[in-house]
Parts: sequence; C-alpha cells; structure tokens
Amino acid sequence: MALRYALGNVVPRAVSGSFGQTVLIRGMATEKQLAMKLASTQNIRKITSSMKMVSAAKLKGDENRLKVARPFNAWTTAIGGEAKLIEDATFDELPQKSLIVAFSSDKGLCGGVNSFISRSVRKIVQKVDDQSKECDVAVVGDKGRAQLSRAIPEKITRSCTEVVSPGTFAL
Repeated sequence: MALRYALGNVVPRAVSGSFGQTVLIRGMATEKQLAMKLASTQNIRKITSSMKMVSAAKLKGDENRLKVARPFNAWTTAIGGEAKLIEDATFDELPQKSLIVAFSSDKGLCGGVNSFISRSVRKIVQKVDDQSKECDVAVVGDKGRAQLSRAIPEKITRSCTEVVSPGTFAL
C-alpha cells in the first residue's frame, strides 16, 4: 500500500476539484499500453522500410529507362546545343521574339516539379524582358497553366490540358 501511495495510481482516476468539478489525473502507463505502443512503432518501422524498398525499385527502373532513352534524345543537342542549368543560362542567344513551352502535369502530387517549372518560366520571362526581347508562353498541363496564369497572364498565348501521352488518334 505504501508503494502504491508513493508512485501514485497507475490508471487515470477522477478527483474532485474546486467548485465541485471532477478532474482526471493521469498516472503512468500500464505494461500492456507500453507493449502496444512498442508494437505500433515496430509496425510503422516495417511499413516505412517496405515503402523505401518500393521507392528504390521505382527509382532503379526510372534510371534504367532514362539510360536506354538517352540516345533517342541526341538530336536535341544538334538543334539547341548542350543542355544548361536554368540557373546558369543567360538566354542571350534567343532571337528578338521567342516562344517558351512549359510542360507540367494535369493532376497528381507533383507539386514540387510543377512549382519548379513555373518558377523557372517566370525567371526566363524576366531575363528575356530585361534584355528588351519579346517572348510568349505556351503551357501544357493544368497545374502549370493555373500557376502561370496568376503570375504572367499577359504572356500566355496558348495552353492545353488533359494531354494523353502517348498520343492516340482515337475519337
């Protein structure tokens, strides 16, 4: 009894407070509650581990498809030169009037990708305007259209959504 008095009650108990209110006092967790919490944590760890394995498998598949597809993209180097990072590009080589085509998604959880595309297009338009050149923007995808129509609506000349890839001629 003395031990119970010293440690307090193990389960929550109701105590009468001031003005006749009942106040719950919470004690320590029981052994069963601790075991359930540990089991729950271990289950979450297992789920996270399996999600990491699935993600790694998807990444490996994407890397393999990218490696196979690189030769099919060689013609773009012949047309536009070596690829540059957006941050390093100056856009001095653009003609007096040019068209910027932004590809984004129509739906899904690609927020980071769509935001990067919209931010990059805004920076390109700003750099081109600073050089006293003209540019129009064509947007493919609903998410990019929504973001860019708030930022640079006067520059958007065309937009298309619900584009199916690969395209078909079905009616």
